[in-house]
Amino acid sequence: MSTLDTSTTGLQALLSPSTVRSTVLPVVRQRVSALEPTLARICSYHLGFIDERGDPSSAGSGKLTRAALMMAAAEGVGLRPEDVRAPAAALELMHNSTLIHDDIIDADELRRGSPAAWKVFGVGLAILAGDALQALGLQMVVDDPGAGRAEISSVFAEALRLVLAGQSREFTVRLGSGAGIGEYDRIVEKKTSALLECALVTPALRAGRPEHILAALRGAGRNLGLAFQILNDVEDIWGDPAVTGKPVRGDIRRRNPSFPVLAALSADSLAGERLRGLWHADGTTAAYLQEMADLVEESGGRRMAEQVSRSHLDSALEHLGRADLFPAATVELTTLFGRIVHRTS
Repeated sequence: MSTLDTSTTGLQALLSPSTVRSTVLPVVRQRVSALEPTLARICSYHLGFIDERGDPSSAGSGKLTRAALMMAAAEGVGLRPEDVRAPAAALELMHNSTLIHDDIIDADELRRGSPAAWKVFGVGLAILAGDALQALGLQMVVDDPGAGRAEISSVFAEALRLVLAGQSREFTVRLGSGAGIGEYDRIVEKKTSALLECALVTPALRAGRPEHILAALRGAGRNLGLAFQILNDVEDIWGDPAVTGKPVRGDIRRRNPSFPVLAALSADSLAGERLRGLWHADGTTAAYLQEMADLVEESGGRRMAEQVSRSHLDSALEHLGRADLFPAATVELTTLFGRIVHRTS
């Protein structure tokens, strides 16, 4: 396989957001358009290619975070973006399948500031569209003729299994079984980290790198997922809807035990005691949710979440440093990790 310029300047030019989009989106568009027409329309709408009427749309298709990670990791092991084009596109499809399903499970009516697919097309068809993206993503990996196809296909299948297991466990916990920070970590390592690990490991498998490199990249992805999810939980309570694309305090309204809430519920304080009482009641008014958010912050939940997120990001970077990637790629991935966790462009 071909190699490329490993200087920092060369990598930054190669992996600009426009380069990632131009490499991945044409593949995604082509493969999605070949789905059964109704499913193709729903998936194209969710991905921002068309609007509710089926007309071309200028809506964004997301940040293509996982594709960007995979391409930067590919450079780190001496590959070009084209060498991982198919699995990068496949991973974005699988990620978007989880978003469609998450919106249904959470009854979230907005996705990236627009009506969610299930609000436009109905729950049944949206479920099938999410399933179609999963199947399409796996098919693309299996059909990809690149090196390490069997190993990469196995990693993708395992990542999907873990995501579904994490989603199932999160749903069970939300329904009232209760959880602590340890259970939260196990859920996030499956639901969020699995696809990030897949993004980082796939190029190393394609390049035939040894197990200690794979282990370092898996550790980086696992901690990156935890750092991102914990800070995402903070944004759900105190973030800007213009940035998140969703109303604030959805997790509190659903009584989803996010990290700041779990930390606050365990606090031995008057604020923690008051929060526990409100949490187990059924209030959902704006004032009620605001009071709970205030109590989470007063109990130290926000502060602890931000500290733990930073710690996981530091751990992710430590693992990345042990992956023996080309220096330019390590610099690029370090920047990407920070952007992912802090939602900066």
